[in-house]
Amino acid sequence: MTEEFKNLSIKLIEFEKLNTNSSSEYKRKVTDVLKQVVNELKDEECRNALISDDISRLCKLLQTFIPVPLESSSALPDDRDINLCTECVRCLRNACVQNEQNQNWIGQSGAVGSIKDLIAGLCSSESQESISVLIRCAVQLAGNLVSGNTNTRTLLWRELFPQSFLSVFNYEDTKASTYCCMLLHECLDDDLHLQQLIKQPEGQQIIEAVLRLCEEEMQHDFSLQIMQKLLTTCEFMLSAYDNLPVTAKLTVLDILAAVISQSDGPSCASNSPTVPMGEEGCKNNVGVPVFTIAYLAEQFEDLAKGAMALVTEEQSRHSTEQMIPVLTLRLLKVLGIAASNHEVYKPLQDRESLLQTTLELLERANLSGSSKQVPSTLNHEETSPVYGLKRDLVRLIGNMCYKHKPNQHKVRELQGIPLILEHCKIDDQNPFISQWAILTIRNLCADNQENQAFIAGMTTQGAAPSTDFLREMGVEVEMRDGIPYVKTTAKK
Repeated sequence: MTEEFKNLSIKLIEFEKLNTNSSSEYKRKVTDVLKQVVNELKDEECRNALISDDISRLCKLLQTFIPVPLESSSALPDDRDINLCTECVRCLRNACVQNEQNQNWIGQSGAVGSIKDLIAGLCSSESQESISVLIRCAVQLAGNLVSGNTNTRTLLWRELFPQSFLSVFNYEDTKASTYCCMLLHECLDDDLHLQQLIKQPEGQQIIEAVLRLCEEEMQHDFSLQIMQKLLTTCEFMLSAYDNLPVTAKLTVLDILAAVISQSDGPSCASNSPTVPMGEEGCKNNVGVPVFTIAYLAEQFEDLAKGAMALVTEEQSRHSTEQMIPVLTLRLLKVLGIAASNHEVYKPLQDRESLLQTTLELLERANLSGSSKQVPSTLNHEETSPVYGLKRDLVRLIGNMCYKHKPNQHKVRELQGIPLILEHCKIDDQNPFISQWAILTIRNLCADNQENQAFIAGMTTQGAAPSTDFLREMGVEVEMRDGIPYVKTTAKK
């Protein structure tokens, strides 16, 4: 600890006596001292040596010189005020690092109000680097202030939510927005704050801003963590998801797919296939609640009814609703992943309406594909609204039939087995579809003699592809003691 720092209290008292002095020399002198203090406060010993009066005087100094934009829209705040305030904010930011006492003193000394005033004044100013730096420092101060401290977190949320958060996100400075995500993530440890973010209209705007960050660069860790936290609640789907634009929904579903893929523990949710909204439907100690998956299944079933009307060449090129089949396909991907996690999302297998919708959509997609090829200009995942559709439909059917007798029987009753067998071949528009079709046939026939007999009968009665054709597709029917068995073989 330097002598300069030991004399900090004395200097702050001097500055307080002269705080009406607006001369350039006074501001330069104060700024120079604060720059030294900023470095000193990186040391824990110095942070612990601060007294409440030092904190109070720093906060008063900040309040005195908060740069306010002039009336003229072309005018910018005084650079000397910006520099002084920046160093003062940095002092307070460093002072409250892992120091609860200093956090409380700063919170009690009006710093939160100063942060609010800074953000309100500067985010409406014309952008320039010195202003952007001060905004970033103010948000960092807010983040350090609430870290691990429920008292200051409550105080800051009451003052800054929602307008200050919106102002920072709308300022369109990537670093400031990233720091704001860090702050928001910390505040959302309080369930009340989480509910307010989801349910208030301004909170919806903040969520959309966070999703834009996720869309632009997926490595923005805190924006992704915020969305993961939101996705663990049922309320997000009920209150926020439906109001998002389609592009934002696509981002939500991409994140959701990643979260579900990481879920590996038992679900605490109800075993009802419809999973009604309420305490039981929303309980989940890991990953995404079962209610959310059931909710998305309902969305998929509704969208699937009209999705296939938009996959012909002219409609794919010109329809303003081209994003609807894209959204349907993304929902299908999420459901396919969820259905593979039978321990957590077992109720999804019991949803007979989902299985029927998936089979119907596969049949319609198959008929559409056989009558008209997807145009070459749409032969890419990002431009074709149906790229991978059949593959993901087959995958969902296969996962829903895994060790599930009612679904195995239902697929047979709905003439789904011949439909699946038709996809045991390579399709450039549906990568790996043949592998998924083979796996689905295995799941359909596992411990199910009725389905095995059905496939055997398809070859002996001439009602379906021949045995040679099935063998070419990698499926072989073998009779043992009068009982048909289905197995996979190497393709010819």
